[in-house]
Order: sequence, then structure tokens, then C-alpha cells
Amino acid sequence: MEEHLWIVPNFVRIEQMSFDKREKNRLKAAEYRKNNPDKVREINRRSKAKLRENPKKIEKIREYQMSYRNKNRNILSDKERERRFGITRQEYAEMFLKQNGTCAICSQPETATRLGKVKALSVDHNHKTGVVRGLLCSDCNTGIGKLKEDRNIFLSAIQYLNKHSDKEEVVVLFNGSQKG
Repeated sequence: MEEHLWIVPNFVRIEQMSFDKREKNRLKAAEYRKNNPDKVREINRRSKAKLRENPKKIEKIREYQMSYRNKNRNILSDKERERRFGITRQEYAEMFLKQNGTCAICSQPETATRLGKVKALSVDHNHKTGVVRGLLCSDCNTGIGKLKEDRNIFLSAIQYLNKHSDKEEVVVLFNGSQKG
């Protein structure tokens, strides 16, 4: 076996398998890990010890992984989005177009960057039900998370801002009532 094959992640080789076979292998591996935690721990310990003996191999693996992620960033993002939220690349694209490429809350395009590139809009979802609600910019997505997705906290925040505002502003709530 050639050395470079050792560093190829399993998911790259598995790509050619049928979905049924991949699922069967995944379940079989999960069952083994569940039934043999001590063996798995020992295998992992030996693997890490072996790698620690060869820092050049570690560096080579990291370089390959970084290169692979850079070359396949869109594919990996699509797969992660589908795994986490159950939406395909096509469904994301449709939501993006429906929202004109802007955040569903502030109606602004994403401005946050990662590795020098503008990030994609975040998929917002209900953490209790898993239902996807829309696409948000990083700031709005973080804001919702920080306020624990709690409508009462949001209303308290609006009241607080109104109370301490220099301007005479009125916030109209969705049910038609006014706070101010």
C-alpha cells in the first residue's frame, strides 16, 4: 500500500459505495463502538501514540486535510447543511433567491468573513422542532441565539431600547399593538 493512501480520509474512499452499503457500514461501526468501548479506546490510544512518534506524518496529514477542505469547501458545506438541517443545496439556493440574498430579519447581505471570504447566510431553525425558518446573517443569527429564541426576552429588549432611546421612536409589533 502506498503511503499517501494512508492519509486519505475514509469518507473519500466511501464516496464510491452505494448509499445502502455506506449506511450499513456506519451502523455496523456504531454498533461495534457501542459494544467494545475499551477496545476502541485502546485502538485510538495506540494510533495517537504512533502518530506522536512521527511529527512529519502529522504535518503531512494536516496539510492534506487543509488542502482537501479548501478544494471542496462548497461540497463539504452542502453536506454539513444537509446533515444538520435536512436541506439540499437546491433548497438553500431557492431560499437565498426568495430572500434576495439578504437576511430574513435585517434585509442586509452577509458581511461576516471567514478566511478572507464572505460567509454564506446561516440557516435559522427552531431548536425544539428542527424546522428551518429562513436564512440569517451572522449578527441576527447570533442575536437570536443570545436571546435564547425567547419572544418575551425580545419584547423586553425592545421595551428597554425604547425606554433609553434619544429619539421619539415607536416600535410596531406584528400583532398590531404599539410599544413606545
